[in-house]
Amino acid sequence: MNTVKAGAKYVGEGTTEHGIRFTEVTVSAVGKGEDIKLRVLSTKAGGDALGSCSKGANLIIVGRLYRNRAVQSDYNYYVVPTQRIEVVPCPVPLNTVTIAGAYWLNDNDKKLNQDDQRHTFTMLTSAPANQLLSHEYDDTLSFSITSWSYDAQRILQTAHTGRQMIIEGYLRSYTPAGKDTGYISINVRSGIVEMFGSKERKKENKIDNKSDSASKVVIQGENKAEELPI
Repeated sequence: MNTVKAGAKYVGEGTTEHGIRFTEVTVSAVGKGEDIKLRVLSTKAGGDALGSCSKGANLIIVGRLYRNRAVQSDYNYYVVPTQRIEVVPCPVPLNTVTIAGAYWLNDNDKKLNQDDQRHTFTMLTSAPANQLLSHEYDDTLSFSITSWSYDAQRILQTAHTGRQMIIEGYLRSYTPAGKDTGYISINVRSGIVEMFGSKERKKENKIDNKSDSASKVVIQGENKAEELPI
C-alpha cells in the first residue's frame, strides 16, 4: 500500500513516447532541496479539474504512486488519483507519503549505510493493477526510504528482511548534473514508523551481510479481494 497527499503546482500536459497522456505537477520540497516532479494520470476518481487548469494553478492531489513498467528507462513517478483533485486559491504546504510493506536492503542501500545516524533501506509493496503503466496486481513496487537519528537506530535494531512495517514520510528529489529526471526518495518523518511481526533475524541488518533477493520477500496484508484495480 502507498498513498501520497500533496499540495502541487500545475505545470502542463504531456505525452510519453509510448502514448501515455499525463499532467506534470511539482510538489514543493520540505526544507532545502529541489521541487519534486510528478506525472498525474487522469482517472474517474480524480475528476476533471485538471482539464481547466492553467500553468501555475495550485492543486491538492491524493493518490497512489506508480512506476511505468512498460518502459525500463522511464524513471518518473506517476500518480493515480484516488480522490477528486482540488483547485485551491493559494499554495498548500502538503507533502505526505504513507508506505506499508516489507523491509529489504539492496546493494545500493548497503553502500550508503555507514553509521547508525542514517539508515537507507527499501520498502517493497503492492498496488492495484494499472493497465496504462503495465502494472499487474502481483508486481512489486519499491521505494527508497531514508531514516535519521533515533528512527535509524530503532530500525537497525528491530527490522529484518521481509519484516512488515508502515512509515509516514515526505518526498525528496535530487537531479544529478546532466540528467532530466530527478531521483525521488522518501524521508521518514520523526517517530512515524511502526513494525509488525517477529523481531527475529534482526542480525541480518549488519552492513556486511548479503541481501536477500527482492523476489523472495513476502508482502503481507493485501489480497485481490481487498482492493479492486483502478
